[in-house]
Amino acid sequence: MMYAIITIIVIAVVLLVLSFFMNDKFDELESELEQFSISTMQDNYQMKKKIKILEEELLTDDFSNDNLHN
Repeated sequence: MMYAIITIIVIAVVLLVLSFFMNDKFDELESELEQFSISTMQDNYQMKKKIKILEEELLTDDFSNDNLHN
């Protein structure tokens, strides 16, 4: 019985030590998700900026066309 308890404790310590040296896949996944989120936000910002510029150009074109007809 004593050998079984000592064996279990040794295995637990070995597994604990190994867990510190193993590569954590969740950290990599979290990093990739963060990079994807940042790039998506940048793309979204650029698209909104371009849409705003296009809307301003369309509004100025409408005003200039209205002034020409009057």
